Amino acid sequence: MAVPNIQTVDLVATIRDISPNPTSDVSFIFVDQSTGEKSELLAHKLVLACGSSVFMTQFYGSAKEKKDSIPVEDSSMTTFKVFLDILYNKKVLLNSMDYQLLGELFYLADKHLLDPLKDAIVQEVSTRKMVTEEVLEGAKVAETHAHLPKFSEALFEMCSSFLKDNPESPLEICDNEEVYEENSCTLHRLMARANRTKHKSKAPPAPICINCKHDPCLHGEQLTVENFVADSTVSFYGEGRRFFKAVKLEGSRGTAYVHINKFWTSDPWNISPISAIKFGCK
Repeated sequence: MAVPNIQTVDLVATIRDISPNPTSDVSFIFVDQSTGEKSELLAHKLVLACGSSVFMTQFYGSAKEKKDSIPVEDSSMTTFKVFLDILYNKKVLLNSMDYQLLGELFYLADKHLLDPLKDAIVQEVSTRKMVTEEVLEGAKVAETHAHLPKFSEALFEMCSSFLKDNPESPLEICDNEEVYEENSCTLHRLMARANRTKHKSKAPPAPICINCKHDPCLHGEQLTVENFVADSTVSFYGEGRRFFKAVKLEGSRGTAYVHINKFWTSDPWNISPISAIKFGCK
C-alpha cells in the first residue's frame, strides 16, 4: 500500500496570499519617484526559480544573488505583482488589462524567458476587438515597446488594420483627441502604416460536392440515413467503377434500404441495404 501524499501545496492559498508571510525569503523593493516612498513585494526564491530559469540562475547559480532585498527599477510594482502572481499559478485575466500593462508584462516575460506567457499576451492583443477610442493609445504603446518587436508588431497590426477597415475612425479620433504634437505624429505614422497594410485575403470557400452535397466530399464513404442524398451517384462495395443512382430511401437506421436505378431507365431495378452502398462522386 502506497503512502498517501503528505504535501498538498496550494501555492496561492498556502504561501502567496497569507500576510504576514513567514516563509518568504526574498523581497523586491520599489521606490516611488515622486515621493521617495518605498514598497516591497515578498516572494519565495524556490517558487520563482521553478518558474523561470533566469530566477534559478539568479538565486541558485554560480554567481547567485547574495542580497535578499532586490531593488526593481524597470517595472512598476503593479505589473511586477501580476508577474509574480502568474509564477505562483494564480489565475490572472489578460483580457482585463490595458495595452500598457500588457506591454510591461510582456517585457518581464521576455526578460525572464517565459515564452508561454509572451505567446499568451500576443494572442490576447491579436484577438482583442479594437475600438476607435483605443486606437491612438494602442499605437502609442506599440511605439514605446518597439524594442519588443513581437508585441509591438501585433499591436500595430491591430491598430492599422482597424483604421484600414474603418476609414471614418481617423476623423473621430481627430474630433475627440486633444491637438498636440505627440497625438498628431502618432496618428500620422499609424495612418501611413495602415496605408501600407494589405487586407488579409480570405481563402475562397471550399466548393460543396454537387453529388453528395457535402464538404469535404464523401466519395467512397458509406451511405447512411443522415447523409443520404436523393438522385446521388453511388456504387456497391466490390463493384469497382459501376455507378448507379440512389433514388429513394426507405426505413430507418439499422433497417434502411435504398432504391437503385440504372442511369438509362427510370424504373427501380434493385432495392439494397444502405450498408452495401457508397457514394461515387468522382
